[in-house]
Amino acid sequence: MTNEESKSKGIQSIEVGVDILKKIAEADKPLTITEIAILCDTSKSKLHRYLTSFIRTGILEKSEDAKYTLGSELIMLGLRASQKLNITDVVAPYLIELKDTLNETAALAIWGEGGPFFISWEESNKPINIGIKVGSRVSVIQSASGRVFATYLPNHLTAEQINRELNKCSISVDQFQENLNTIREKEYSYVISNIIPGISAIAAPIFDHSSQVIAVLTVVGLENSLDVSENSEAVKLLKEKTTEISRLLGAPIGTLQRKDLA
Repeated sequence: MTNEESKSKGIQSIEVGVDILKKIAEADKPLTITEIAILCDTSKSKLHRYLTSFIRTGILEKSEDAKYTLGSELIMLGLRASQKLNITDVVAPYLIELKDTLNETAALAIWGEGGPFFISWEESNKPINIGIKVGSRVSVIQSASGRVFATYLPNHLTAEQINRELNKCSISVDQFQENLNTIREKEYSYVISNIIPGISAIAAPIFDHSSQVIAVLTVVGLENSLDVSENSEAVKLLKEKTTEISRLLGAPIGTLQRKDLA
């Protein structure tokens, strides 16, 4: 939104209606009119007019037990908008925010032929070159981002590369599967000195509108400065930002699909 748009007069009722829709969307569950009124801090009589119009236009749907959810028309609008988004452009401000807040290198990886590779990054201000470049490929089983892809991507995309790498190291299929189960449970991955001595990394998935992993956001830093524990500032911020990005891409958070290693 431009400064001119933010200062010009709009239609207040539309803005109120959008705020109502946001509250319903954020709830991630069907809501009664009483619950919506509490969330929006408004009266049920005033709210009823908005809900009626939203139902008529397909923006909301009302179940037989009088609970409201997002309607098919709103979902289709979100899907059309998400399809126009370029993942690099969408993630760019989040990379900068992670780098500025944590003073660590933040990078974006996607899956390509032969495994994951980085397509953009923001380097920290620390006097050390971690070696991340556009096009740099990383191991599926040894890197934090690779393990996230292995956890969430379908088997037919990852099995060949995973088995090739497992044959070259001492990790068994069962051990690796256990790692993936932990990643799914914790919703992030981390490695310490796996690829480069003294370098640690954390990574979390970004999902699209179909709940498929589309990219992985990674933070890389020195082992003695990047806290990879579950409750650390870095991990909490990383997971917060990947959730925000996934929502922008239309992902229904909480409906992630399971997969097992082939």
